Amino acid sequence: MSNFQAHTLEQHQQAISQYMPNDRLFQAKNVKGTNLYKLFLGLGGEFTRVDEIFQNVWDNTNILTTNDLEYIARWEGAVGIPDDCFTQTTSLSLEERREQVLVKLTSLGVLTEQDFIDLAAIFGYTIEISNGIEYGTFPLTFPFTFFANPKQARFTMIVNMPTSLAPTSVFPLTFPFTFSSGGGSVIECLFNNLKPANTSIVFNYIL
Repeated sequence: MSNFQAHTLEQHQQAISQYMPNDRLFQAKNVKGTNLYKLFLGLGGEFTRVDEIFQNVWDNTNILTTNDLEYIARWEGAVGIPDDCFTQTTSLSLEERREQVLVKLTSLGVLTEQDFIDLAAIFGYTIEISNGIEYGTFPLTFPFTFFANPKQARFTMIVNMPTSLAPTSVFPLTFPFTFSSGGGSVIECLFNNLKPANTSIVFNYIL
């Protein structure tokens, strides 16, 4: 789709003039300084004002181009910001607020394992996702994660994340044992909100 482009005052004056006859009565329509030219220029001013309104709406309804705080707020309202993951709005820069909206828009289509990996990549992080069966059954995969039964393991998503994302409350164990289920980072919050209702997530900080 081509971008909308507002016309200038002179372009609108010319457009109005072209609708007028070319006889002697309207011969001054394109002669600058004449009353007829000024009349059409005045009419063109109102068309220009309407064009600028359309231009503003066009630019700001695109989250990638909007620089208007009112439209940013409308975008945030449309995707449900602020929420438990993105708690800040007006205290952030316009670019940061735009990024939060883009993340929420992207998360609307998260369904598969790769979708979760791609969502983390938006934040610049590489993660690995495995099924609990790989960790809770023999031969055991490090870090050890134990489950009450195979069903619980099957419906558990193991997310291995960079150590830089580990919450401060996690035991500072350097060996692959990581017993925290996470909590604190925006990625974890999003994952917990987006996961299937019958699925649990264990976050390991080992990458």
